[in-house]
Amino acid sequence: MAATETTVALTPARPLNFIHTSDVHLESDTFGSGDRGDAFRDRVRRAFSGVITLANDRASDLLLIVGDLFDSSRVPDTALRFAMDEIGRARMPVVMIPGNHDAHDERSIYAGLAAADLPRNLHLILEPEGRTIEFPELAVQIWGKALVEHSPDYRPLGGMAEPAPGKWNIALAHGLFTEDSANGRSSPITAAEIEASAYNYIALGHVHVFGDVSRGTTTAAYCGTPAPLYASTDAGWVACVSCVPGEPIRIERVVVDHQP
Repeated sequence: MAATETTVALTPARPLNFIHTSDVHLESDTFGSGDRGDAFRDRVRRAFSGVITLANDRASDLLLIVGDLFDSSRVPDTALRFAMDEIGRARMPVVMIPGNHDAHDERSIYAGLAAADLPRNLHLILEPEGRTIEFPELAVQIWGKALVEHSPDYRPLGGMAEPAPGKWNIALAHGLFTEDSANGRSSPITAAEIEASAYNYIALGHVHVFGDVSRGTTTAAYCGTPAPLYASTDAGWVACVSCVPGEPIRIERVVVDHQP
């Protein structure tokens, strides 16, 4: 993609590498109860542990979790503690938003979490109107918003903050990419919204397979799910994103180890 005057003005001075994941669906009841269900849920947990290990091994600057970390808001305390402990194991800031399965509604799993319950490295965005987080040491500005109701009226990219000059501008959005938002689909993310954002990267969640939906000068992608059996019978994956000033953003689809 050809650089425009806007993108040149927004180019930061330092490189950035991060992991983009979503749709882990911890504690899914897809395979029901009993030994088969327990085995599946254990594989999903190992997949999430594999994401954290991969981020650490790659010395990533950031880890982005773009919704549906949990399969529902009704998960046992042991599962919640497992997730927080794993996030706390990450050696970098972790930015997370809720998705449609773990929406921040009246039953929100996140509403009852005190600050003391959260790992110090976790930046959990729960504002329905959106919030911007800055990491000056990384030359990064991140914007995201909490999904409250998965409906056609909810716009995951609605109300985005203006991109900041001299920083990597990244957004998190959980919803369905569409060329036309008038089709009645819930949580639509349009091509026009992506292009108009002038962000460097929009990390998308909700779709369980990898997909590049970049528009204009903005790179936007679904990372797929790291959880085996959602993505394939063998493995899931994450997106490893490399941002180098003056170069196109590179996205590498990396298989996640979910072995015991």
